[in-house]
Amino acid sequence: MSTTLPEISGSRSTMEGASIRSKSSSAILQPTTQARFGYLGKLNLKEAQSAQSDALRNVSALDSSSFLPHVMTLQRPSTPWQYNTPQRVLEQPVAIQGQGGEVAAVAQSKSGQVSQPLPSNYVRRVRRRAQESKKTCNDHRQQLADLKLLADSASRSGNIYQAMQAYHKMGVIYDNQGQYQEAVQKYKQFLALCISSKNSQGEALAYNCLGIDEFKLGQFDESIQYFNKQLELADSTGRLIAHTNLGIVFQAMGLAEHAAIHHQHAIEYANRMGAKDAQCFTVGNLGVASAAQGDLQTSRICLQYHLNAASKQKLPGKFASQTFKKVSNNALHRLGQVNTTDGRLDEAASHFEQAMAVARGQHCQSNEEQAGAMLGIARGLLSFEDHCQALVNSGSQAVVAASP
Repeated sequence: MSTTLPEISGSRSTMEGASIRSKSSSAILQPTTQARFGYLGKLNLKEAQSAQSDALRNVSALDSSSFLPHVMTLQRPSTPWQYNTPQRVLEQPVAIQGQGGEVAAVAQSKSGQVSQPLPSNYVRRVRRRAQESKKTCNDHRQQLADLKLLADSASRSGNIYQAMQAYHKMGVIYDNQGQYQEAVQKYKQFLALCISSKNSQGEALAYNCLGIDEFKLGQFDESIQYFNKQLELADSTGRLIAHTNLGIVFQAMGLAEHAAIHHQHAIEYANRMGAKDAQCFTVGNLGVASAAQGDLQTSRICLQYHLNAASKQKLPGKFASQTFKKVSNNALHRLGQVNTTDGRLDEAASHFEQAMAVARGQHCQSNEEQAGAMLGIARGLLSFEDHCQALVNSGSQAVVAASP
């Protein structure tokens, strides 16, 4: 593995475009300063469709993607700010059978919607607050019926942009309900409208959504095709996401070498962007793929980097501590298994012991029992040769004592 790991220092670098100025009278203020005092320009959806809109450029300078530190987790790009998309259920780590160092994934829960942290950037924080304060129907079937009516009426009136948003929202609602086949149909309608209107940003978003849902349906070949199409259209952030997802798909197919190549490309894009949060999970993904390849030294280095980088991420509120506990528990468990396979039983026992302590702090009995069992195995293997030698010596002494 020739990938150079980034340094763990500082916070995420300044976003590209932060120096963009407005052509209005307040052009001397950067977008971050304007946003602090409530100015984002005249936000008109029709004008915002044009890439030359001052308001859109101002918002884009603030509206960047952020990532959680979980490894083996399918990544999604940020939706355009004007879509007003419903909150998604958080993606959970993918469980791959027969993978070295893999910890069983937690079943996806609809309660993930309430546990999401507030976004780190201003625009999405405002939108999240607006979504939480907005009174909507709790019945997803009623929401889908309303959106279908809106999509049909928008299509008849020729408002393709409004119809696009409606189909995307329906796909998100189906995703949250775990109805991936129905979500695929809505995303395909969303994709068709994006292609007809030459909306490359929406087209890349549709390919990402379709690739993730096809993966969850077990259609790995279709998933790879969609992620490759996303790769052709996406910017640097989108390519990082596409390479990460392609690596996870190839890992699920048992092609660890292909997975490692895509994870290395993801690390390169994370380094170019200076995104510390992205560097954290991309290096961790490479560690998992390296373990599956049998490259235990690279795996150990990458997983240790991932664990250290996760501890330096700053997330708001209680979500930060819970996220770090979950990430560190999984990383310590993987490190323990890698060291056990590599014959480093002392280090493996230490990692399993730390994982058990973290699980105890989480009040997660299943993880604590799993870490305790692995700790017992590591300690047993550590003293197994001495125990066998002691049995041989005692047997020899017994034979000598029994002989006349």
